[in-house]
Amino acid sequence: MAEVLIRLPELHPAQAVIMASKSKRKIVRAGRRFGKTTIAAEFFCQDGRVLEGKPCGYMTPTYKMLQEAWREMKDIFRPITRAKNESNLRLELITGGSIDFWSSESPDAPRGRAYAGFFFDEAAMYRDLSYIYNEVVLPTLTDYNGDAMMGSTPRGNNDFRKFDESDIWESWHYTTYDNPHLDRGVIDEMRATMTALAYQQEIMAEYIDNSENALWQYKTIDDSRVNEAPQLRRIVVAIDPAVTSNKKSDETGIVTVGIDKDGHGYVLSDVSGVYTPLQWAQKAVEQFDLWQADRIVGETNNGGDLVEMNLRTVRPSISYEGVHASRGKATRAEPVAALYEQGKVHHVGNLRELETQMITWSPQDDESPDRVDALVWAVVSLGMTQAQHWYIS
Repeated sequence: MAEVLIRLPELHPAQAVIMASKSKRKIVRAGRRFGKTTIAAEFFCQDGRVLEGKPCGYMTPTYKMLQEAWREMKDIFRPITRAKNESNLRLELITGGSIDFWSSESPDAPRGRAYAGFFFDEAAMYRDLSYIYNEVVLPTLTDYNGDAMMGSTPRGNNDFRKFDESDIWESWHYTTYDNPHLDRGVIDEMRATMTALAYQQEIMAEYIDNSENALWQYKTIDDSRVNEAPQLRRIVVAIDPAVTSNKKSDETGIVTVGIDKDGHGYVLSDVSGVYTPLQWAQKAVEQFDLWQADRIVGETNNGGDLVEMNLRTVRPSISYEGVHASRGKATRAEPVAALYEQGKVHHVGNLRELETQMITWSPQDDESPDRVDALVWAVVSLGMTQAQHWYIS
């Protein structure tokens, strides 16, 4: 058999420790940017899997994340790729091996396949990880006595934690700081925009419960989650602007929400971040166009007329309303949290950063919940609450 050469991304020391293990069931709990994609590529090549003509599978929580993983894996395996199917998301290699790509949004899709290895990316974000592994994927590993590996930043107390604490799986715990290729200043910049509990989960990869006084519970959010929204009769993009735009600034919250004929709300996107005023105006208009929204609403307590001025700099004719709060953040948020408890607000797919802020922010915190604020403004402006603590300017 001819020798096949492929240059995989070099493992950093923590990754090398994981991949040196011969366990057939591996689980990695790691902070964001630890390098889970690199581990996945190594896993597929290890022990003669795809390099010796065997099939493997790769799963992500959502189709959106699947497209990103597909692009990255195509680049890594390009030197030995014989064919790629963009419709079915399948790589066929010159070795005879293959990699199928799946989303947990279609949990039963891998049924009937046979794999020498299966990698679960961001497994803590799956809605029913136990079902997917035990009833769908595990049977696909029997023909080859295949291996399974999960890698994820934690997400509350769910099935991923049960697997992590199981005796069947060998587990590792690393933080974002364990990736030596990341600049510490960048990590500290990420930390500056997070609540303390969000930092513990996203960077330090610790399991956290809901903040004791949080208005939202992760289970409440997850129970009402949908993969796609129905026909919506009205859509708004809401902006909670940051006062400044340097690296230590608060984020500007930009969240898009729609309402259907039955009065249920659907959270479509969250593109919040640290932006200059021009950048967040451009982002908001992009979302307005993407979702064919009816209006942009913006909080004027901090920005005053600046919000409208920035938006009209990007598009003079934009449909815009300013909203002004006369009461505190907690008072504004409580009616919206009640709608979640009633099952009347649904997240479309996973909105990781927004949801982390929702379950880790409490009204007693000093940090400003910019994503949550934008969410609240969107839901209220759609007329879903009876709130009397804001007015349109």
